[in-house]
Amino acid sequence: MVSNQEINDLVKLIQPLFKKERNTIYEVHLVYQLFSDQLNIFFEWGRIGHATTSRQIKSLPHATFEQVHTLQQELTKRLPSVPVRVNS
Repeated sequence: MVSNQEINDLVKLIQPLFKKERNTIYEVHLVYQLFSDQLNIFFEWGRIGHATTSRQIKSLPHATFEQVHTLQQELTKRLPSVPVRVNS
């Protein structure tokens, strides 16, 4: 189970990167690796006409697919202006 403290830490890591610049697209990607049971969390942003920049925020070992969806729902609630996608 992903604790509230871990979710708060993730939000604190993401907030400084979310600068709310004009013509910039921001996203959080949750990448679940099925065979290693690992969850990688990335923050991506890109300006129109420029390359997308991706930064790994955190890696959580021994994650389950249910935890990934729970984390997605919690991050969507706490970061309403940033879309959260799940890739598996």
